[in-house]
This record gives sequence, C-alpha cells and structure tokens, in this order.
Amino acid sequence: MPAVLALLAITAVLVLSSGCTQQAQKTQDSIATIQTTAAPGTPVAATTAQEGKMMVTFTEKDNGTTGNITADTRFAVQLEENPTTGYAWNATTSSGLTVLSSDFQENKHAEGMVGVGGTRTWVLRASGSGDQTFNAFYGRSCEPFTGNETAYTMNIRIVTN
Repeated sequence: MPAVLALLAITAVLVLSSGCTQQAQKTQDSIATIQTTAAPGTPVAATTAQEGKMMVTFTEKDNGTTGNITADTRFAVQLEENPTTGYAWNATTSSGLTVLSSDFQENKHAEGMVGVGGTRTWVLRASGSGDQTFNAFYGRSCEPFTGNETAYTMNIRIVTN
C-alpha cells in the first residue's frame, strides 16, 4: 500500500509540473454563450445544436452536491478562475464522463486592464451510467499538490429517460 501511495504522489507531481511552461489552449468546441448567473443546476440559455435541449450548468454553489443528468447528453461546469495569477482549475472525471471542451471566458473589463479573472467552463457528456464524479482543484500547475488547495467535487448520477 505505501508503494502505491508513493507512486500516486510521484505521478501527481509529474502531471502537475508538466504544465508549468505551457500556454493554455482554447478549443474550437468551446461554449462561450453559457450564462453565469443561473441558479445552481438549472438549464441555461445555451443549447446544444445536436440535442436541441437546454444545457444544465453547475457552478460553485453546487460543490459537494449530486446532479441528475440524462445519459448521452451534455452538461457544463463553470468555476471562477484567474489564470493571470498562475492559478487555474485542474479537473478530472470518472470514466462515465467525457470532457468535450474547456474554455476560459475573461470577465468584461476596461481596455488595457490586466489581471482580470473570468470563468472556466467545461462541457461534458454523460456517456456512462450510474454515479460519476467531476473533481477539480485550484492551484498552480508548477507547484506540488499539497492537498490544501481549493477543491470542487460534483457528483453526477446518470439517469435514463
């Protein structure tokens, strides 16, 4: 058991340190029109063209809760982030969730203003069944993981129609 824990710790350090010199990339499939003021776990104005449905969006208010998502549909998780400080969300999912995109949308600000935060939006597909999890921690990728970072956990129960 100690060997497994040591291996996990080494792997975490390697994964976290690998991002220290890389620029974040915007994806072509990002969803920038999702509203950030919706009540927790409620459909918002963004629709998915393929499904023709309102997309459910989870926010900081949903941390530690469980949301029901229909199998084979998309949903979003939005968390405030300020990568100009070196801090960013690092997310992982269980096998029944697939990350389709991750996008950072900067808050509106005066021209020339620096150090502006914004919102990180992940669009995911509930591709499995049963209980799944979305986990993220907020930290600097070039610093070792200590376990004291701000954390976010969203439990997703995939349901069928």
